[in-house]
Amino acid sequence: MPKISHKKYLELQKKYYLGKILCTIDPEHPDAFLHHQFNRVFIIFGFTGSGKDTIINEFLKKNLLKPKKTRYSFVKFIRTLTRQRRPVELDIADGFFIEKELFDHLKKNGRFFYSYKRYSGKEFGYDTIHFIFELIRKNIIMVGGGEKNFEGLITGIKSLFDSIPITTIFINRPKAEIIKSLKKRGGNQEGMKKRIEHIENAWYKNPKKPMDYCIWNRDLKKAVEQLIKIVNDELQIL
Repeated sequence: MPKISHKKYLELQKKYYLGKILCTIDPEHPDAFLHHQFNRVFIIFGFTGSGKDTIINEFLKKNLLKPKKTRYSFVKFIRTLTRQRRPVELDIADGFFIEKELFDHLKKNGRFFYSYKRYSGKEFGYDTIHFIFELIRKNIIMVGGGEKNFEGLITGIKSLFDSIPITTIFINRPKAEIIKSLKKRGGNQEGMKKRIEHIENAWYKNPKKPMDYCIWNRDLKKAVEQLIKIVNDELQIL
């Protein structure tokens, strides 16, 4: 039997551990996870201020208003953040807002399948256990941040289980509208200045990564309708 590296051994052990967590969905058949059909993950990428969270939240609101038989089985994945909560945000509903010391501890101990630091220095983490528990119940829709996270996020998800289906969506809007949105958002003046400078210098119209879909967000209602159509196409719901 060929020897495997210690790193590969740990990866296999991690998948075995996550598999045991999946057993909780069918405790009478503990090997069910070996043939588990995962729900789909929809990752929304785009510049800060492009409307990622707003479109996701509007999509989920519309979903809840549908008759139960035609309602999508969806949950928004909540990221772990070191930045301050904005006035319009709610803890747990919009983010797990924690101190950097705790974030560093979680990161050091492998709690995140992916994490990144923004130009502002604030960090964002994607918690593995939270992700798995949500995914075994429902489809996940999540914010992926900027396109620089494209490879890392997908690699991170696939490191958990290769069979998790992923749909990637790029959302964008005109530069002037993004800047207007960032000013309206308010908050720390220095932070807002950095965000605006980033958009001024780094904005581009079309995605540079191989996204599955693109949404041009000039009208919120139309953008949400586009997202609904994408979900219909991917989940084959008529």
